Amino acid sequence: PAFRMAGLTLRDVDVVELYDCYTFTVLVTLEDYGFCPKGEGGPFAAEHVTGPGGRLAVNTGGGQLSSFYMWGMTPVSEGVIQVRGEGGRRQAAKHDVALVSGNGGVLSTHSTLILAREPS
Repeated sequence: PAFRMAGLTLRDVDVVELYDCYTFTVLVTLEDYGFCPKGEGGPFAAEHVTGPGGRLAVNTGGGQLSSFYMWGMTPVSEGVIQVRGEGGRRQAAKHDVALVSGNGGVLSTHSTLILAREPS
């Protein structure tokens, strides 16, 4: 529903900021959104697709596990920084659209926020 509401598709996403309460959460969430097939999150990340200079900028600020924890707002904060072009050395080259996710429980609830430089 978030993509439909924003008038965008997965292909429009430049930056992905995922809630990373556990190390595996990023991989599972990439799969759930459809960036890679189910069960392929590990190989997808291992191909350096998601790292600096990769074709999909993921958790550019290091995420909660590597940077800071703001009670679930870390992905939102970094998504805004990226879309504004204020990421400094960690700035994604392409950053017009950011997908931000959050989850609760043991991946039992989920939220999606689409941020964009310009309305779609």
